[in-house]
Amino acid sequence: MLFDIETIDFGQMNEGEVLSVQFTFMNVYADSVAVEIVSACDCMNVEWTRDAIAPGKRGYIDILFNTSGQQAEVFKDIDVIFQNTDRKGYPWVKRLQLKGRIKKK
Repeated sequence: MLFDIETIDFGQMNEGEVLSVQFTFMNVYADSVAVEIVSACDCMNVEWTRDAIAPGKRGYIDILFNTSGQQAEVFKDIDVIFQNTDRKGYPWVKRLQLKGRIKKK
């Protein structure tokens, strides 16, 4: 997978605001790929491309990050776990990140 960007720095937000971001990627492999699950903290709602992504086609990971209860510097990991596996049978995993600063109300 070739992600357009792997880390989004949202700068500064006020606590309680909701950030909406999208990570996009291209399938650069010869076979179709599929996202099995996206793991993120409870402060995020996550949606992603549910269908298999053909070679040369694009997929997405949509994130809604609720900053309520968050303060100071934040670094939030988002793990994208694909159905596809490597030669040893382990699933492909890609780690994405949101970072920025949350200002207390």
